[in-house]
Amino acid sequence: MGDAGWRWRTIEHTGDLGIEVEAPSLEQLFVAGAHALAGVLLGEEAGAAASEPVKATVWRELALEGPDREVLLVDWLRELLYVQISEDLVLVEAELGEVGESRVAGRVGFARPSAAGCVERELKAVTYHELEVSQRGEEWFARIVFDI
Repeated sequence: MGDAGWRWRTIEHTGDLGIEVEAPSLEQLFVAGAHALAGVLLGEEAGAAASEPVKATVWRELALEGPDREVLLVDWLRELLYVQISEDLVLVEAELGEVGESRVAGRVGFARPSAAGCVERELKAVTYHELEVSQRGEEWFARIVFDI
């Protein structure tokens, strides 16, 4: 699984693009989802925690609340997608101080696309279609579909 114990991969989805994410904790699931979003933008098909990530040059503090962890994950990814698109950045680091059933807070680091890689895919939105966030034994699992 990578140093932090999480991994993600793209999945086939008619007309859209989906990802599946696995992690040992809910916090790492949100971190993995953030990296998966960035990886999808860069045209990657799968990924795991990197031991030597690209260094962030721009940091943002984020704190979001939602009625449950599913809505919270979608809102988290939507916020990250907005920053990446509106400021021409790619997420390279995520440090979460709080992740719970209804709140996520932490800081995320971004780099310019040239440092992190070239943006190869355009994503329009993070959707609720076929959304799943669940604990499977000792692992956390999420399925998210992006509108492309």
